[in-house]
Amino acid sequence: MANDTKAGFETCVEDALPVLLHRVDQLWRQLLDHELAHHGLSQAKWRTMAIVSMYPKGLIQSELAEELGVEGPSMVAMIDRLSRDEWVERIQCGTDRRCKIIRLTERALPLIDEIRASAEKLYARTFAEVDVPGMSINDARQFMLALRDQLHDNLPEQKRQQRRRNQERVDECD
Repeated sequence: MANDTKAGFETCVEDALPVLLHRVDQLWRQLLDHELAHHGLSQAKWRTMAIVSMYPKGLIQSELAEELGVEGPSMVAMIDRLSRDEWVERIQCGTDRRCKIIRLTERALPLIDEIRASAEKLYARTFAEVDVPGMSINDARQFMLALRDQLHDNLPEQKRQQRRRNQERVDECD
C-alpha cells in the first residue's frame, strides 16, 4: 500500500513530465508577460489575442474559452473588454444565430506582430542558453508536436467531432 501512495506522489513531483510541461508553460507566460508589459496588456488579453490570431477566419467563442481553459462567463467578459478596446470583433453567424465568431480587428494586427516579435526574441534568447547534449531544439519541437497530436487523438471522439463542427460553422459564416 505504501508503494501505491508513493507512486501517486511521484506524478506530482516537479520533474514529472505533465507537471514539468505545465511549469514550463507558466514560466514562459510570465517571461512573455514581462516582455509585453510596455503594451499595457494583461496576460489574459494578450493570450486571448494570440489564440485568436492563429485562426484568421475567427474562432467560435466557446472554442476560444476552451482553448484558454476558462469558463464561458469569464470569456464573455474578456471579449467585452477586448471589443471595447477595438482589438477583436464579434461576428454573428448568419446560419446559426447562437454562434458568435471572434476575430481580430485590423487595429490588432500590428500589435500581434509586436507580440510575435517579442516572443521570437524571447525564444532566441532562452533557447541559446539551453544545451542538452545530443538533443536539438528541433528534436524537442518534433517531440512536442508528436505529443500534441497524440494527445489530440486520445481526446474522446465526441470532443474531436465538436471541434470539427465548430470549424465548419466558422467556414459557413465566412
